[in-house]
Amino acid sequence: MSIIFIREPQQQDEVAFLSAMQKSQTLHHPWVKTPLTSQEFQNYILRYNQPTHKSYLVCNEQNHIVGVFNISEIVRGLFQNAYLGFYAVNDYAGKGYMNAGFKLVLNAVFRDLDLHRIEANIQPDNFRSINLVSSNGFRKEGYSSNYLKVNGEWCDHERWAITIEDWLK
Repeated sequence: MSIIFIREPQQQDEVAFLSAMQKSQTLHHPWVKTPLTSQEFQNYILRYNQPTHKSYLVCNEQNHIVGVFNISEIVRGLFQNAYLGFYAVNDYAGKGYMNAGFKLVLNAVFRDLDLHRIEANIQPDNFRSINLVSSNGFRKEGYSSNYLKVNGEWCDHERWAITIEDWLK
């Protein structure tokens, strides 16, 4: 594995991003729906430029996108909480890039965004994602029936979370 870094997506990432997502559709299905068209990418850029959202591309030393982490519904005030979504790029899946990128993202979440807690909701059969969050300090908090609509169907999800106190251990 080469050196990796995280950065926010930019408009000029559209071609590379869409190509990576289109090549990764079988990896992502049925777990997540990623932007696959120019319009969906534009909507993605607009959404993650809002103060309640943040996105990080995980890139290798050649600046190839190897994965994506999205922080959404950031709530400030007394809560300081957000939701986490993520997906790998097919050519780089299973090679440690997402694990390494996740550590950088958690550092950004707790140090740069100054959040107290982040939650990931994952379908129970998505063993790779559950392994990623659990190996990075998340704890299972519960089970939510018919929690989120994915690919047109209401799906059950396990609720995983980490607080800054857990992360600092």
